[in-house]
Amino acid sequence: MPFEKPNPADLCSEVPHYREPDRAYQVESDARLPTEIFSQALDHLVIACVDLVFTHQQQVLLAKRCTYPQKSWWVIGGRMIAGESPLQSAQRKATEEAGLAIAKDRFHYLGVYSTCFAYRQQSPQDRGLHSLNITFEVTLTPAEKQQIQLDPKEYSEWQWRSHTKARSQLDSTHGMDQALLHLIDRVNSAYSGHST
Repeated sequence: MPFEKPNPADLCSEVPHYREPDRAYQVESDARLPTEIFSQALDHLVIACVDLVFTHQQQVLLAKRCTYPQKSWWVIGGRMIAGESPLQSAQRKATEEAGLAIAKDRFHYLGVYSTCFAYRQQSPQDRGLHSLNITFEVTLTPAEKQQIQLDPKEYSEWQWRSHTKARSQLDSTHGMDQALLHLIDRVNSAYSGHST
């Protein structure tokens, strides 16, 4: 089935995000733990990430990551920073990893997914990583599709794929490919049956 323009009733752009009005959480530009402390935290904590499914004219962007936890095909995304709303994280990741400045109202919430990866970038790598992925779809304009530049430290290559070609490229018996196929199917079902 091809990707088509979504029905606005099927997708929403906002994930509820609440703040205490009298004590605003301070977002630091780089609120990340030192590597050795973060590695210890990964043994005990589930981390929050945002994933971005970029679409354009009935295709989805698949990116081949060159770092763990997923050294294979995936979508754009990464860790949230403490204090960010999911949409702020999504906008930051679109800018940092793809070079795109995208307005908040263009992000369409797909769902939250739990992923348990066998490996992680931090030592000891074989202890894996558990994340909750708040996932958004973003339909790119032709100009944005041309402008996209993925960070070569994160991604070795990328390809635009139709739903059918993406399904044939991924291994449905592999856990993380199953997760990616589920996302692609979710986007496809949200877009199918609506006029362009």
